[in-house]
Amino acid sequence: MIEGPDDLSAEWLSVAIGDGQVSGFTVERIGTGQMSECYRVVLSYAAGQQGPASVVLKVAATDPVSRGTGLALGLYEREVRFYSEVAPGLSDRPDGPIAHCYQTAYEPETGFFTLLLDDATPAEVGDEIRGATIADATLALTQLGRLHAPLIGSKALADAEWLNRETPVNQALITALYAGFADRYGEAITDSQREVCERLVNSFDAYAAEESTRIMGLVHGDYRLDNMLFGRPGSLRDLTVVDWQTVTWGPAVTDVAYFIGCALHVDDRRAHYDELLRAYYEGLGPNPPLTLTEVRDGVRRQSFFGVMMSIVSSMLVARTDRGDEMFLTMLDRHSSHVLDTGALDGLPAIT
Repeated sequence: MIEGPDDLSAEWLSVAIGDGQVSGFTVERIGTGQMSECYRVVLSYAAGQQGPASVVLKVAATDPVSRGTGLALGLYEREVRFYSEVAPGLSDRPDGPIAHCYQTAYEPETGFFTLLLDDATPAEVGDEIRGATIADATLALTQLGRLHAPLIGSKALADAEWLNRETPVNQALITALYAGFADRYGEAITDSQREVCERLVNSFDAYAAEESTRIMGLVHGDYRLDNMLFGRPGSLRDLTVVDWQTVTWGPAVTDVAYFIGCALHVDDRRAHYDELLRAYYEGLGPNPPLTLTEVRDGVRRQSFFGVMMSIVSSMLVARTDRGDEMFLTMLDRHSSHVLDTGALDGLPAIT
């Protein structure tokens, strides 16, 4: 088990990568994740040997409190099992958005885990606040369709216990979190945004129960720009999607709604909405498991997912200035998405 970069050795890397004899390496921290830590490992090889110039090591948080949270919520297990059990079944899509994984390990007693992944550098990380270009948004949705297509309705994944844990988010919890959210952001929340939030919060359990009966599929759970690396000259692929710790089994187009609701500025989303939905639909392939109408209807219903995440995520992470800007941006864009699609009319009646 590699618990951190100090545990690495040239011998271990040589065996894990399997391409050549590693003679030396350097390590640098990348990203600022709180639940996990990522490191770029730059490699050198013995004479006549070759392999990847660098790889990425992802391990559990050093902080025992953060590591305990990641363990208790099943975040570490989900990501390790995604790479070891689901990703290999998608290997016939070599240009897909999933990094190649060289090595996985997980200790359920302690929460320590190891992921050794290929390095997408010099790819460019997306920025949720800045927003995506139409070209990058089209790419992200097309690749999402290709990823989803073989998994929608999968009996094996529907029965996988690690993908189907009961969510801790219910009406009681989101009601309490929204009270804190409304108090924190106060007048920064517009009347229309407040209406969307309150209608969702007040009918949350009934809404969630209805959505649990929809067409199901693999859900990344945080399919947004900050978790995407867009290929640039020299990158291994056009798009790499990272951070699979929130992967779950749920309504099939949740990721589509979450991405399209916030990845673009409101005017851009409105202007290109139909073509973006079609990009996802065409990504599903020649025998799509969903019709375009089913995609559109599912995205309308799941437009609330982004509103929920704006409330829940903001209240469960350390507060920062960028975080405040990001969560208010999310609320603005996702609420606009709800209102533009008429999704409020589909919420269960409050009794």
